[in-house]
Amino acid sequence: MNRYRQYIPYATVTILAINVIVFLICTFTGDLLYSIGNISPFSFLKQGRYYQIITAMFLHADVEHIANNMLLLFGLGYLMEETLGHFWFPTLYITTGLIGNIASLWYKVRMKEWFVYSLGASGAVFGMEGVLLAYALFAPGKIRSASWERILIVLGFSVYAGIRSNARIDNAAHIGGLVSGFFLGALVSMIQQNREDKKRRDMAGRYGSRVV
Repeated sequence: MNRYRQYIPYATVTILAINVIVFLICTFTGDLLYSIGNISPFSFLKQGRYYQIITAMFLHADVEHIANNMLLLFGLGYLMEETLGHFWFPTLYITTGLIGNIASLWYKVRMKEWFVYSLGASGAVFGMEGVLLAYALFAPGKIRSASWERILIVLGFSVYAGIRSNARIDNAAHIGGLVSGFFLGALVSMIQQNREDKKRRDMAGRYGSRVV
């Protein structure tokens, strides 16, 4: 228990701080950052503002929007960063957020919604939930209090609520982040497991050579 209390999720805190700082800047600058950083198929594909696929992840529409995402991010980060590590956690967060935005663009192009903008960290947050589900399934016991049954129920409800909601929620980004997070999480969990198995074999080999 003392180990968990002392652990500081540096990457989580850094990502959270960046989001909050950007939101505060937006509060005082009006639509300036929104007009620059929001992403739409037209601005991304036609105007070539490719940077928006990243900047949109750090913009939020209002206090409720950022509060919901940051609370989820902090809870997931505190739970998972120690297991994933300070490198893999932000890497998977950014990667799943990017894939979520790509899924959003693809859906909007198919629906001919060229001028519909998106913003928010929820694609990346859903991505980390997908990573959590993958670890609960493929590396059980690595993450505290992670039951795949409960995680799946919560995820199912979250996706269903987003689809049923009348609000303009970017469900394509949510699903894109979630699915990519699950597969990437499964891959990283296998990589970590193989490294741990190799380390145990090496230790066993060294111990055996001493005995002989």
